[in-house]
Amino acid sequence: MKKFVFVLSLVLILALSSVTAFADEIIINIDSVKVEFNDDLGFPFIDENSRTQVPFRATLEKYGAQIDWNNESRIAIATKGDIVVEVPIDENYIVKNGEKTTVDTAARIVNGRTYLPIRAVLEAFGSEVQWDSQLNTVVITTVPVDAKAIYSKAAEKSYAWKNYDVKATVDLSMNIPDDTGSVQKMDMSMNMDMTIFMNPFKAKIKAAMPVAEEFLQPVMEMYMTVDKDSYTTYMGMSGDTDVNWMKQTIKDETLIDLMKNDEEAIKKSKELAEKYTEDVKYFGKYTDEAGRTLLRLQYTMSGDIYKELLGDYSELMPEPANEQEAMTVEMIKNIANADLGDLKYIIYIDEATGEIVKMEMDLGNMIVSMLSGMTGVLGEMPPEAAEIINSLEAKMVMEILNINNAKDFEIPKEALNAPDADEMLKELEQSEPVEEKAPGNGEVR
Repeated sequence: MKKFVFVLSLVLILALSSVTAFADEIIINIDSVKVEFNDDLGFPFIDENSRTQVPFRATLEKYGAQIDWNNESRIAIATKGDIVVEVPIDENYIVKNGEKTTVDTAARIVNGRTYLPIRAVLEAFGSEVQWDSQLNTVVITTVPVDAKAIYSKAAEKSYAWKNYDVKATVDLSMNIPDDTGSVQKMDMSMNMDMTIFMNPFKAKIKAAMPVAEEFLQPVMEMYMTVDKDSYTTYMGMSGDTDVNWMKQTIKDETLIDLMKNDEEAIKKSKELAEKYTEDVKYFGKYTDEAGRTLLRLQYTMSGDIYKELLGDYSELMPEPANEQEAMTVEMIKNIANADLGDLKYIIYIDEATGEIVKMEMDLGNMIVSMLSGMTGVLGEMPPEAAEIINSLEAKMVMEILNINNAKDFEIPKEALNAPDADEMLKELEQSEPVEEKAPGNGEVR
């Protein structure tokens, strides 16, 4: 368990250095205003070509277009400004101001209602159309937005953060076989409160598991500090009556360089972000419970950023001096060699301040990549354990609070004076009974 907690601490470091809704209803937002549908107007749906079809009248009138219908030729017509778009039923093309454009699906009539492929039609009017898969929402922006510029400006602000608080929730899911051999999906959640100071780096993390409505069971308290040549983690695991502390220190200047927040480190971070940014999409405006207007963006980054960030380091790492250093070395090599694909983040930016105030991220692939190849330090995993790990899903939602106004903290004396993790593990191994075989029969005495 202690080994997995240590891996979790490193996952958090990587996540920090760099409420999802799921519904069958398809939502259409035009300039962040929801289009209302009903039984008389019809409802949007996904067609056999994976394209969103929308009721013609309700959508185009909300868009501000004048609509018409040519019954003889069965053509839906929408006019806005000096643009006229004609959409023939059951044909894979539309006509904009007399010019035909091929599209990959066709308009149709369903239950007496006309439906149009929304992306093709509204892009013909010059609008931007995005699909927000997490919220099942088609996001239509009548005046295209430079999403990358918005994100870049907010990211630039975050480089200047001196401290901040985080309220995070990690939702975990994995497939667990039961006594009958059937596989059951197990879901669990962890709530975390964090305080981060950037220069020098130090962090406080408290984690709790919901065990009943409005009741949390503390499970972990963690502190992290970084100085010029070492990284120290203080971990407290909640027992029946108190907290059991241990600490571990890794002395490695090359690793510490990865965690710095000085001018040179910030410059490199910006260069890497620019190099590996695949796409930034604007998903509209939302109002949170506090009344703030938040801009929702999807940021896509190539997982190859970790190959460059960690690849050179993995070749320069010194021989590990203890088990924790060995875990760090192996984990970093696994990430550097793993194919993480594209990493997608949902980011909320406060329109008033321009600050990033919330993030949603999928950590599943990263955690699986870290753990799957670490048999050297975690031990050889049986096939059923490997299947459980490979089924792991992990989603984190982080709310960022008190930017540059976080309350300072001291590490508890119990943590500072805690025994070293390596010594504790050695004592544990020495205390475990050793099985001996009787001469000749191979049975355990």
